Amino acid sequence: MHGGFEKVQSGTSLWTAIEKPILKGMFVYYGWYIVGVAFFANFMSVGTGFYALNAFMEPLCQLRGWTRTDINLALVIGTLFGFSCQFIYGTIVMYTGVRALMVFGSLVGGMAFIFMARVEALWQFYFFYILLFIGNGAYGGIVSATAVNNWFVLKRGKAMGFAAAGISFSGAILPMIAMIAIIRSGVDGAALVIGLSVMLMAPLAWFVMREWPEEMGMLPDGGIAEPEFPCRTKVTGAEICNPIKKAGNACDSWPFGMLMRTGAFWKLGLSYAMLMVGTVGVMSQLKPRFTDIGFSSLHAMILMSVTALIGSAGKYFWGAFCDRFEPKKVVVLMSLANAAGLSLALYQDSMIFLILFIVVFGFTMGGIMSTYSIMVAIFFGRDCFPSVLRYISIFLIMQLAGYLIAGQSHDQTGSYDLAYMIYIGLDLLAAVLLGTMKPPGAAVISSHSSD
Repeated sequence: MHGGFEKVQSGTSLWTAIEKPILKGMFVYYGWYIVGVAFFANFMSVGTGFYALNAFMEPLCQLRGWTRTDINLALVIGTLFGFSCQFIYGTIVMYTGVRALMVFGSLVGGMAFIFMARVEALWQFYFFYILLFIGNGAYGGIVSATAVNNWFVLKRGKAMGFAAAGISFSGAILPMIAMIAIIRSGVDGAALVIGLSVMLMAPLAWFVMREWPEEMGMLPDGGIAEPEFPCRTKVTGAEICNPIKKAGNACDSWPFGMLMRTGAFWKLGLSYAMLMVGTVGVMSQLKPRFTDIGFSSLHAMILMSVTALIGSAGKYFWGAFCDRFEPKKVVVLMSLANAAGLSLALYQDSMIFLILFIVVFGFTMGGIMSTYSIMVAIFFGRDCFPSVLRYISIFLIMQLAGYLIAGQSHDQTGSYDLAYMIYIGLDLLAAVLLGTMKPPGAAVISSHSSD
């Protein structure tokens, strides 16, 4: 199918007759449908694994007699399993593609969320929370990012930014939905509704997701492929000629040993890990912080939702900036602006500074995870994206320190100010690392390819 779509012949199945015009892009480039599914995947995976606890924590404590520490421990354990699975899924997706993984993950994640709210023993709660993260990782995270990466090059920033916007958008919407559902239907009913919503990903992924535009007679960003595919992927200025894409074509251009000797691998991984320490540390306890400075529980939840909503917009716009300007300068500016946003939170007695904190920090923290995937694709290549991302994501385990720093700051000093000052320092250090990062030279790639 090198030259594009064949005409529908007699005897062709009805589904094929319907599917091909849709894949060709009857309305818009089909890659944007991929982005839409990835947006929903990020919304449900991060929303159920992270943000939904804002609504479920207090009711679960009252129903089961658990403490907040008990439930927060589930988040830590689940996150560890989630990051471990990212390496596994990053390897699997190189050989199977994204569609089967997304179907599997949504079914597991949805069932886990439903049963998580029904168990009475704490160890059972931990078990289903681990299953939730295992399932969520198979349709969100590296898998959804790979799906978007495969379909875009020139518009990669906008595409990945929009897909990643689902992460923060879930923080603005899902806790509110969960809180209303708990009030009306109880914990079990709310968990059932949300769990079934997660499972909707299965048919959606099966019918919509496709691995590569080249399989459909297209090029990335909406170009129409010629009978012979030209060289098109640029890695650090060097054109690479790749064979026709299909699920199962694994990239082996960046083995782990080679990555360990590459400065960009270390600087990119460490800088984004430090940025995420502050992000999760702030966002995981932002509602309690707003409560501590005098807001009611409802108003604190609204302020947290507004911050997350601004973050959702930030994910798209920072990604779009990477398409228009030099990406490295964009992410350095983002890191510095994030530090500035956190510094505004230290002025607790001023409503003006509070509003500026919500706007500046919300907008900049939103760009961290969207530009993270973009930078990996730019520095290491579109074809090898999951191969590299599965290794570099190991650094993000460091973000667990964000919970500990925030908790200790509040326990020892009665406020989060000390934690915020530490996060500011990490942001500044990340800006330095990103600013000094250089892409792997084309000569390194060429020498490895000839081995």
